[in-house]
Amino acid sequence: MCRLYLSKGSVNLSKALKFAARYDPYAPSEKKQHGDGWGFVAATRLSFMYYKSAAPAWDDPIPVPMWEAVLAHARAASIGEPLGAEHAHPYAVHLPNGGIIFVAHNGSVDKYSLAAEVGIDPNRHTDSYVLALYLARHWDDLEKALDNVANLYMKTALNVVILEYPSLRAFAYSRYKGNRNYYALYILNAKYYTAVVSSTLLQILGRGGRGVGARRVTDFLRRRNRRCRGYRLYIREA
Repeated sequence: MCRLYLSKGSVNLSKALKFAARYDPYAPSEKKQHGDGWGFVAATRLSFMYYKSAAPAWDDPIPVPMWEAVLAHARAASIGEPLGAEHAHPYAVHLPNGGIIFVAHNGSVDKYSLAAEVGIDPNRHTDSYVLALYLARHWDDLEKALDNVANLYMKTALNVVILEYPSLRAFAYSRYKGNRNYYALYILNAKYYTAVVSSTLLQILGRGGRGVGARRVTDFLRRRNRRCRGYRLYIREA
C-alpha cells in the first residue's frame, strides 16, 4: 500500500507526502507507515529528474524539485514483494512511439496473470512494475487497459497515476474494493496548479477535493481555465 501525488503547476506537495508516509491514520493495517522506499519524477518539456531510494521518504533529505509536473510516491510493500530502490515507484517504461511513461500505483493486482500477458518472470518484479509494462503495451487505449486490469486482475485496488513524457500529459484512475477513507484519490484545483493526491495528503493539507471517479481515466493538463465534465477533468494547454 502506498501514498502518492501527481501535480501540474506551482505547488510543492512533497512535505505532505513525507508526513503521510511517516504516519498514516487511514492505513488499514497496524502498520501505519509507508517506509519501504520512495521516489519521484519532476519534469519540464526539456528535461526530467528521476529519483528512487530504498530509504523511507521522511528520512531522505533529497528535495523534490518544484518543476512543471511532479509525480511522487511513498511505498508500503505488500508481503512477499521485492524490496530496494529498484522496486520503488514511479516506474519508467518506454512506449512504442519512443516516449516514456512514469507509473505509480496504490493497491495490489494479480501479477502472475499479468506477467503471463507481458512475458516476464513475476518473481523478480513487483506487481506494479508488471502493471506498468502492461499499460505501456496497451497505451493506445489506456482506459480499456485499466478497465481490463480492474475487472480481471485487481485484488485490493487499482489506483494509478501516470505522467507521460515529453508531452507531460497526466492521468489518474481509481478502482478499489476496500475502505474509501484510505483508497480514494482526490483532485485538487487551484489558481496555479492541479493535483491528484491520496486521501492522507488531502487530510494533511486540510483541503477539500473532488474524488477521482471510478472506472474513468482522468486526463488533466495545466491551464488557467478549467472545466469539469462528470468524472473526467480536462485541463488542456493554453
